[in-house]
Amino acid sequence: MDSSSWLYPLLLVAAAALMAESVRQLRRRWLLVTVEGDSMEPALKDGDEVLAKRTRRIAAGDVVVAAAPDPRLGWAEARRAKAPWWVKRVAAGPGEPMPGSGDPVPPGHYFLLSDNPAGSDSRRHGPCPEKMIFGTMVRGF
Repeated sequence: MDSSSWLYPLLLVAAAALMAESVRQLRRRWLLVTVEGDSMEPALKDGDEVLAKRTRRIAAGDVVVAAAPDPRLGWAEARRAKAPWWVKRVAAGPGEPMPGSGDPVPPGHYFLLSDNPAGSDSRRHGPCPEKMIFGTMVRGF
């Protein structure tokens, strides 16, 4: 068997592996989420799509995608891999005063609010642990 007969299949396998790794890397850094409900109106409506990029640079005013807390047990029992995604606005970061109480947000947590006051957010579930936040919204569609 000469070198040209195995080179083409080898290149195909390498190209497929490279494409698979590229898709895996993209999925680790980017997330497309569909907004459900009216909690972020008027900025984002039910059915809008949000593209989020994984980051740890989160500031007040950013719109973030976070794993939703367990409806009854809150953030402590939420599982990031299984929870639905929430789209919320950061109202305060670690050490900043929480809206309503003025108490500081605990280290490693963020206070998330809905744009629509009727939405469920940190007012009900408390500050969101940083590990539950995927990243910040880059663009809404």
